[in-house]
This record gives sequence, structure tokens and C-alpha cells, in this order.
Amino acid sequence: MDGVCAGTGAILTMASDMRLGTARSKLAFLFSRVGLAGCDMGACSILPRIIGQGRASELLFTGRSASGDEGYAWGFYNRLCEPSALVEEAHKLADDLVAGPTFAHGITKKMLHQEWSMSIDEAIESEAQAQAICMNTRDFERAYKAFAAKSRPVFEGD
Repeated sequence: MDGVCAGTGAILTMASDMRLGTARSKLAFLFSRVGLAGCDMGACSILPRIIGQGRASELLFTGRSASGDEGYAWGFYNRLCEPSALVEEAHKLADDLVAGPTFAHGITKKMLHQEWSMSIDEAIESEAQAQAICMNTRDFERAYKAFAAKSRPVFEGD
């Protein structure tokens, strides 16, 4: 994200798994400025989980903008990039993810979503089951062999 991101754009950014921004990024939830509640499209559920209840409350009640530096310090952005390098950094991150164990990444995404409504005991059990599934993949076998050979695995998503 580079520049102003408000309304639906802020919601979509918030809902992303990872967020890159720049120092000149501005994040705003402007609903209160037009007489609406800040509880639109999951903002009151997701935003506090990212930046904390107090910070989310401030943005959602006041409609003020958070700077890129604030967003990074609060954990909204995974990293800040130079504006000229933002797209390149996003592509590098995507390339790194694609080169990884994509089946396992899919399981991670599923667990990140499902565990929001689980107790810690349920989450630990679900994660153990998820890992058992991943241990039956060829990617895990390749990673194990690469580890033993002190080399880097090549994942194929199976």
C-alpha cells in the first residue's frame, strides 16, 4: 500500500494475509466521519486482532488516518518499503511463497482462519492433525531428505 487507503480499500488491505506499505501510506476507516459505525465488513473483528483493541478503537471511532510509520509500529504492515521498491518487494515475497511448500501454506491459511473461533486446546489438537497431514506429503519427504543432505528442498506442492 502506498498513499491513502480508506474505506473498502482499508478493509481489503486489513483482510490481506501480509501487508507491505511505505512511509507515506495512510490508513483510515472513515465511517464515523459520515455518520456510520466503524463496524463495516469485519473491521471490528479483524482490525483489533492486528493492531490491538485500543488502537483499533481510536481509528474506528475517530476516523483519523494512521501514518505508514504508525501502521508498521503497530503491526499493521509487515514491512515498510521505499515507494520505488514496493512492487518489487511484493513480487519477491510472492515468489518466495510460491517456491515454498504450497500445500502446507494452504493448510496454514486454513488454520489461521479456523482457529479464530477455537479454544487453545482445540487449536493445539487441530494443528497436530494438520501437521500429520502435511507429514504425508512428498514436499515433507523432500524437505527431510534435503535437511539430511544439508541442501535446500525444492517444493512441488504435493
